[in-house]
Amino acid sequence: MMFYRSQFIVAILAVAMTIGCSTDSSLKVNTPGTGNNQSTDTGSTKNGESMKFSPNPPEGWLWSHDINPKYVSDADVPEMHLTRISAYGENDLRRFAAIIYRVANTESITLPELTAAGIEPGIAASGARPVSITVGSVNGETRFSLVLHKGPGPQSKVWIDLDETTLKQLPTDSNRIADFATYTVDGVRKYAAIVEEYPGPSTVFTHLTAKELDAQLRKHKATPVRIRGYYEGEARYFSAVAERLNVGEWNWYDEINADKVAKKLDSHHGYPFDLDAYRQPGTEYGVYYTVVMYRDRNDY
Repeated sequence: MMFYRSQFIVAILAVAMTIGCSTDSSLKVNTPGTGNNQSTDTGSTKNGESMKFSPNPPEGWLWSHDINPKYVSDADVPEMHLTRISAYGENDLRRFAAIIYRVANTESITLPELTAAGIEPGIAASGARPVSITVGSVNGETRFSLVLHKGPGPQSKVWIDLDETTLKQLPTDSNRIADFATYTVDGVRKYAAIVEEYPGPSTVFTHLTAKELDAQLRKHKATPVRIRGYYEGEARYFSAVAERLNVGEWNWYDEINADKVAKKLDSHHGYPFDLDAYRQPGTEYGVYYTVVMYRDRNDY
């Protein structure tokens, strides 16, 4: 089902070509990553709760990847706005992936590749509130990229260089983690997070295998909101933020390529709520994704 004018689709394709990114250009209207055994079909309906739909799905959405850092600030398209960006690659191979929603009365601003010292003044100058954070490396230096929204919404604050214990202490009954990223500084794992004023709390899980994360989500009857994967040697671990949400059926996948992301979203009749892109250690090409998707339509 498509509710957008054909001219609008042409505009989206034109923007995609202009900014030099790859995109699932089939705009989804109120409808959307598993290589190895680190994947899951865990969902709330499999926990005995017959809830099919997200309470607030976007009016429409796109997801995109291979966005050049020079043009990530131009990734918004008419009537749409960024909700999530993810940095991957290094040096000349740096790129972004993004989730773009159509939601009324919202304007997004992107602040790419800031130094730690540039975060606070950048947010202040924008007059907007941060909603998404990702961390990358530029010439060996840690850089932070933000998506901010103008318009009504909860107040939010960015925290960086957190350890696991401090990250877990951020959520309270009146604050939740809206987004987070993980990275290393001198070999030590760190976290950056956006905390917003919103009834919570979030539940934070850290340093778990895929199987362990699934078990914790079932134990707490929680829905994943953000999942970040990372390697330690050849082992892959995950940290996640989850909440007890009435979103209905959900799924998450890891280590899948762009084609599989699109196929999974389509087969589940869902939309992407979270997307994290990465390259495997020791490789310069080939991009994989960790995806959280929620079911969107009720006509299947």
